[in-house]
Amino acid sequence: MRPRDGWRATAVVSLLLCFATPALTAQRAGAAPSAAALLRQTRADLESGNLERARTSAEAAAAQNPKSSEAQYLLGLVCERQNDLTSAATAYASAIQVAPSLAQAHDRLGFVLGKQGRTAEAIGQFAEAARLDPRLFDAQYHLGATRWWTRDLAGALPALTAAVALQPGHAEARYYLGITLEGLGRLEPAIAELRTAVRLNPTLAIARTRLGMALQTLGDQDGAIEQLQEAVRLDGSSADARNSLGLALSQKGRGDEAVEMLRALIAARPDYLPARLNLGTALMQKGQLADAVVELRALLALDSHHAEAAYNLGLALKQQDDFAAAETELRKAVALDPTLPDAPFTLGVVLWQTGRPDEALQQFREALARKPDYPDALYMIGTVLKQQGALPDAVTHFKQAIALRPQSAESHRSLGQALGQIGDKAAAAAELAEADRLDRRTADAQASTFAVSVGVQKLKANDTAGAIAQFRDAIRLAADNPQAHYQLALALRRIGERAEAQAHFDEARRLAPYLTVPDDDRR
Repeated sequence: MRPRDGWRATAVVSLLLCFATPALTAQRAGAAPSAAALLRQTRADLESGNLERARTSAEAAAAQNPKSSEAQYLLGLVCERQNDLTSAATAYASAIQVAPSLAQAHDRLGFVLGKQGRTAEAIGQFAEAARLDPRLFDAQYHLGATRWWTRDLAGALPALTAAVALQPGHAEARYYLGITLEGLGRLEPAIAELRTAVRLNPTLAIARTRLGMALQTLGDQDGAIEQLQEAVRLDGSSADARNSLGLALSQKGRGDEAVEMLRALIAARPDYLPARLNLGTALMQKGQLADAVVELRALLALDSHHAEAAYNLGLALKQQDDFAAAETELRKAVALDPTLPDAPFTLGVVLWQTGRPDEALQQFREALARKPDYPDALYMIGTVLKQQGALPDAVTHFKQAIALRPQSAESHRSLGQALGQIGDKAAAAAELAEADRLDRRTADAQASTFAVSVGVQKLKANDTAGAIAQFRDAIRLAADNPQAHYQLALALRRIGERAEAQAHFDEARRLAPYLTVPDDDRR
């Protein structure tokens, strides 16, 4: 049987050679394909997606010339495309051994090592690739993104900045640069990068999610909701987008929509604890305290060490005047997270309300130790000391609270009362007058916000003149209301008053840099 099979194979080859082209006949009749021919074949097969044949050619080229860095590099690319990571890493390492300055090989080896979970080694390879060729986009991008994943934000920033400079139109690089800046506390440039990422790739749902979250942090609830709604539309399976949208809706006062969104998310993902936490918060804001308690207890049943859930549960119980149960939960929160300042502060309020001022002082001081720039804690320490007759110390704490939050009418009033009790009548009168002025300012700000909402409704109803009157009144009541300037600018532009509109756009953006000027379709 073997001789017969051998004869049959020989016969088939002979038959093929009869019909082969002269070049093929010459190649078969002569030496094996050259390394250069094998590399050309490998590149062609890689491009066409014929990975099996590409690997055969690459392995043959590498075997024929083990010192060829190109052969080893191409073999690594083929193995990586086949998801044979071990062989890919070996081939890339061989390429580097032959040509240590081959930046692309360092970059691809880093990528493979990252997929294998060898993150520190991956970062080392990316860094070496970027050192060898600072203009290699992939190296800078991979280095920056991987450092972001390891929370090395300071290390990620220069690499991602370089990547964006090399390829300004790369949406994902802009995204990573944006979230790195956000993590470093540079919120406004972060938002600018995330906006650019969304403009470059409008379907990049994760960029819209993070942009919405950043706008939410900055206080632009309308902008946050717009971005998060689009993120959910693009990727309805994203728990982060749906959860963040629920929170934004709740903070905007659209509680029913928030609760509906979060309940649907919990039904789909019962193990997604952030949604349960935000649902509890949304229910509290709606005044549904009993329902909030149920949801927060359910969360703690899933994770008994969730400090924020314990804190929110204690807060909900306090609002129900169940002080004993609130104290129990707040003490849990204090113990679970030694960095959470609100837990000892609220526990202090409960202790103060239940007639235990010395214990309350201890908790307020603990809150201040956790957050030294905590005006509420300073104010409450001053309040307890004032009640205990320690007026000079109370005055000191009220002044410290005011230094951190000058607009607090309550702090100015308490300071004025304490100063009056120690006989400093002039200073007391000045503080009490400032408290009255701040109260009026607060009332004016609330009236200004209401006037803006009325103006927006008039603008929607095409009553432009009525809307403009409302917006001007809103600015009269509170000149630092950015929405009043912004909406007035939109209305003025509608009637062709572009110069005045631009002035109000400029003022709105000075007060709230996150606001963007929409395109003027009437130009």
